[in-house]
Amino acid sequence: MPLVHTAVRKVVMLGDPVLRAETRRLSPAEIRLPEIQRLIEEMAVTMEAYEGVGIAANQVGEGLSLFLMGLKPGSERWREGIDLTVVFNPEMKFLGQETEWDWEGCLSAPGLRGKVERHTRLELEGLDREGKPFRRTYEGFPARVIQHETDHLMGKVYLDRMKDLTTLAY
Repeated sequence: MPLVHTAVRKVVMLGDPVLRAETRRLSPAEIRLPEIQRLIEEMAVTMEAYEGVGIAANQVGEGLSLFLMGLKPGSERWREGIDLTVVFNPEMKFLGQETEWDWEGCLSAPGLRGKVERHTRLELEGLDREGKPFRRTYEGFPARVIQHETDHLMGKVYLDRMKDLTTLAY
């Protein structure tokens, strides 16, 4: 679906209470409402404008259980790219015990980076842009993005996951 009449939203900065509150799940009927579809479009253009790989609804001030992720193929972050993915009410199940430490940053804490341990494989369930259920398996960088964005929806940021703040840097 093409993005039309969309505005770039301001990203909420760390310290705003909306980032620390759990978000509200949406029903399939709510997901199909024009204002929610417009929010999806605005989040997509905002994520692109801020050069993000993922964005959660509470990062644009909306306390809803929704995140988007996407990355053009050929990017230095993940050469394969990530198709634009819209996820409502995400639920993750980790596949195996393997984890990996890697650098993370956040649109709500610009300039900061830190090393965070994340699971390398997971199964993601949720509702798509039309409110239809889906289940997919992810690994590597996309799995990391899903964990990061799902944390946002639970009122957490990557800094909460850092076990060693000595890696925190600009």
